[in-house]
Amino acid sequence: MSRYLHTSIFVNDMKESIDFYTGKLGLKLLEGPLHYPGNADMAFVGKDWNAYIELVYDLEDHPPYEVGNRYEHLALEIDGKLEPFIAQLKAQGVKIIKDVKKSPSGQGALAFVEDPNGIPVELLEARVRT
Repeated sequence: MSRYLHTSIFVNDMKESIDFYTGKLGLKLLEGPLHYPGNADMAFVGKDWNAYIELVYDLEDHPPYEVGNRYEHLALEIDGKLEPFIAQLKAQGVKIIKDVKKSPSGQGALAFVEDPNGIPVELLEARVRT
């Protein structure tokens, strides 16, 4: 059976992107950055290897990446309450796209922030699973 593994995103600055996902959002650096000469630098961030984000810095000359018009967002579940977490991100200078509001199901809260590459990241309080 197939399973979801990861999302891969191009980044403009590997160090800044690793810092955002690990230092600000609290994911772990699982591996990397790895250097593939003539191809790309890659790093992997996540809670574990069950589902993670692959950060890719293309080594070929190119203009800075822009978010495509069909890419919607990444979503991460956070530990604890969202409001103090968003306040902490604001204090760290993270761009808040949509501030904390109740989720459509009413079972928690959600907010949107922007990563250093312009990618929207939805942050959700953990759902109560029954």
